[in-house]
Amino acid sequence: MGSNGLRAKSSAGILALGLGFCAGPAVAQDWITPDACQVSAAVLDPALLDPADLKAILAAAAKIDNATGRLWQVTSPGGAVSHLWGTFHSSDQLILDLPPELTTLMAQMAVLVLESDPVAKSRTVLEERVLQAGVWMAPSDPPYEKTYLDARIEGWAAARVASVAADDRAMGALTDAGLASLLLSDPCEDFAAGVLPIQDFRLYLAAHEAGVPVVGLESWDAILTELSQPERQDTARAIAEVYGSYLNPERFSAGRAGAMAFYRQGGTGALMAWNQFYLQRFFGQDNADRLAALADGYLVAERNRNFLRGLRKPLGQGGALVAVGAFHLPGKNGLISQLRADGFQVVRVATAGEAR
Repeated sequence: MGSNGLRAKSSAGILALGLGFCAGPAVAQDWITPDACQVSAAVLDPALLDPADLKAILAAAAKIDNATGRLWQVTSPGGAVSHLWGTFHSSDQLILDLPPELTTLMAQMAVLVLESDPVAKSRTVLEERVLQAGVWMAPSDPPYEKTYLDARIEGWAAARVASVAADDRAMGALTDAGLASLLLSDPCEDFAAGVLPIQDFRLYLAAHEAGVPVVGLESWDAILTELSQPERQDTARAIAEVYGSYLNPERFSAGRAGAMAFYRQGGTGALMAWNQFYLQRFFGQDNADRLAALADGYLVAERNRNFLRGLRKPLGQGGALVAVGAFHLPGKNGLISQLRADGFQVVRVATAGEAR
């Protein structure tokens, strides 16, 4: 859940390679298994939310601008038509089951615009993807203890890190930015990495097959680089806490299915409201609001402002299919509101299976 960028396929593999640990017992992340990750039906488990809580979440979602809808038609001031699609960063079969309205546009797109272009364009770029001290890796002596983390999250995060680095010392080798970047990735993608594309990469594959150019709105390592800046420490820590809390074994599998249910129904605003409801129950309202403000202030609001600058040219030319995480679309800081304020006409296109 949330805006986890396009790093869902890469963080774990790079971490395991770069840290190079091969000795010592790893803490098993034994609650995240292929079975736990498998979503047979995208449904909201009543055990997660009683009717009163669900009603409150839907009421909160109703106050979010542009809360419903994943596909939007964008018309420039000059009349050029493009489309905006909100993605879910997963390779689950239910997420790769794209609606016909989108697949039709995929066959017609003149350019695909993603959050980032993950394909390395040179050998130098490949070399730059090796872990660097101060970016992914903290000074190794002494180990960097993450005492700011809630004790529950610290245990879950340590298990997550150890599960991909094959050593329980890896947690102490990561910077705050490195930990945040790893936790932004979906642990269920560990099982399909290099085999199945997340939804964003499924669109990339379609563009590649058709010879359609792909434009990235930010560099492949933008989040990691930004979070590595000293002034971003509180933001990196907030992201680590928020996304670490989603590893909660008591709700992981059911929460995953519920998130997909809201998404497939086009209920992005409801999913955002549900996330905030969960964080408030987990951290307490004041701390949850603080953490969400820091995390979303960067991951969504600030990046949306940057995205908007990069979108003006392809949207002005028309024929673009813009695919970014669904959380980038709704709200006063969302791309839909920002595009409208910038002079674009943005109209929802309902897709199969969504709420009308």
